Amino acid sequence: MDRERFERRLTVLLAVIGGMLAVLAIRLWQIQIVQGEYYLRLAEENRIRVTSITAPRGQIRDRQGRSLTLNRPAFTVSLVPTELRHPELVIPEVARRLGMSPQEVAARLAAIPDRPYEPVRVRRDVPKEAIAALEENRMDLPGVLVQVEPVRDYLFGPLAAHLLGYLGEIGDRELQTLRSRGYDAGDLIGKDGIERIYDGYLKGRNGQVQEEVDAQGRPLKRLATVPPTSGDIVDLGIDLDVQKAAEEGLGPRLGAVIAMDPRDGTIVALVSHPAFDPNRFATGIPVKEWDRLLHDPQQPLLDRAIQGGYPMGSVFKIVTATAALELGLVQANSWFNCPGYYALGSRIFHDHEEHGALNFVEAIAKSCNVVFWTLARPVGPDNLAKYARMYELGQTTGIDLLQESAGVIPDPDWKQRVWQQMWFPGDTLNTAVGQGYVLATPMQVARLLAAVANGGTLVTPHLVTRISSPDGRLLLRLAPPPSGQIHLSARTMGALRAGLEAVVTRGTAASIQIPGLTVAGKTGTAENPHGIPHAWFAGYAPIDHPTLVVVALVENVGYGAEFAVPIVQRVLQAAFGTGQPGAPHPGPAPAGGTRPDDTHP
Repeated sequence: MDRERFERRLTVLLAVIGGMLAVLAIRLWQIQIVQGEYYLRLAEENRIRVTSITAPRGQIRDRQGRSLTLNRPAFTVSLVPTELRHPELVIPEVARRLGMSPQEVAARLAAIPDRPYEPVRVRRDVPKEAIAALEENRMDLPGVLVQVEPVRDYLFGPLAAHLLGYLGEIGDRELQTLRSRGYDAGDLIGKDGIERIYDGYLKGRNGQVQEEVDAQGRPLKRLATVPPTSGDIVDLGIDLDVQKAAEEGLGPRLGAVIAMDPRDGTIVALVSHPAFDPNRFATGIPVKEWDRLLHDPQQPLLDRAIQGGYPMGSVFKIVTATAALELGLVQANSWFNCPGYYALGSRIFHDHEEHGALNFVEAIAKSCNVVFWTLARPVGPDNLAKYARMYELGQTTGIDLLQESAGVIPDPDWKQRVWQQMWFPGDTLNTAVGQGYVLATPMQVARLLAAVANGGTLVTPHLVTRISSPDGRLLLRLAPPPSGQIHLSARTMGALRAGLEAVVTRGTAASIQIPGLTVAGKTGTAENPHGIPHAWFAGYAPIDHPTLVVVALVENVGYGAEFAVPIVQRVLQAAFGTGQPGAPHPGPAPAGGTRPDDTHP
């Protein structure tokens, strides 16, 4: 009996042991065979650190090959989450050395929770003194990694800031769509301007270094290295000398300046003031400084050249003149009388002076409002809108920048749809002289004038002309086709050009005359409901074979002849050097007293 009980118990025990061994064998098989590679990788990651090597961004250069951006070496401090043995001690010490709060450092770690074996950047461009202090205490700071990475250097600070753009750390949403293209958490990516539009070329390809490390995270041996590949070189049509002249001409005032080749739309200069220093973004801009830029009432982040919508003032008279000439309502030698005012029922519209008897070309030259008010009624609001849209006002130009504004070209249907109001005859008069609801960007005005200068081609403005590999191999040449063609009679085109030439030779922009260089253009003083008028001048040179259109817009200063004309004059002098007819500024091809011009009631 006892023997049988013993044998049963022994059988049960053996069965239990056998079952346990079977479970162990299955688990060992699962770990070693089924999941062997997974656990091998975990073990390797515990002793082998793979660190990304940031690729230098490609250069951005002007048309002469002069660099506008470079890269400089700088220290970056990162933390490796799995190597932080005592985060409650390490994080406060690192934060103190880097001039950050422990909460900021902890937040950086928490932002990338799913990749504990990869270094998390805490701060870029760390001063040498802070690096020395961290290195001295390396034994007490496991998990702290110091690397040398390239940092973007904008050589001229705020100069050309809006066209160059700036960098920022890649966001979670961007990373979801761009990870497959080689982007990773913590990477810097173009956020605006050329840096963003052409980021895929400028970024380059990151490298990797594989190192064996000890328990403290200290490198023991380098196992493998994949070098980074620099980004491509982006060449612009910008001429640095012309850009500087435009920046200096505008000075600290709010506004925009554009210089463009009317033959193909290449942008030679693009200025928007106030600007910002993109170097402040290159290593991560502090939150307080970013908030200050966002809430600055002068809006330094706004690119006034392509995003600012302004009443065109008398520059719009080019459109009104086109409509009147094409409709056969006027000819270049048609005569008018300007008593200094125009009566619309009981309402009196006052001109800036009494011009007396003058022909249509002189009316353009002297910017006589009475003549254009007189023509406004027979032309009508629908034709004013039709010819404005023929010049592609009211739509974007297609320039290779972001968030371009379309502006506004009003007509009766638009006013009813937007304002739920009927159109009045006074609206027609205001539209004819670029006031009322008319809004345009300086870039749209530049393209309008380019179409007159080149005979009717609506060019597509563009900044980038070519992209090359780091070794100089041409990858892409950019020459976007025109967006359309304006078909005007020779009589209309001749009258327009004669009027714009007269503006400079004997009209409101006589002060711009440059010895040896023929210039044509149109001044404008746009009434501003919020204060002092905006000043405009849009000109081109030389008259016979135009190679440059220049537009200046200055906010809240007064007359275009007084404030915008000198800016364009300065840009033309920089572009044409000594002022020899037809002589562009050295480099690759293609690319009297002042007086009031016009005021409105």
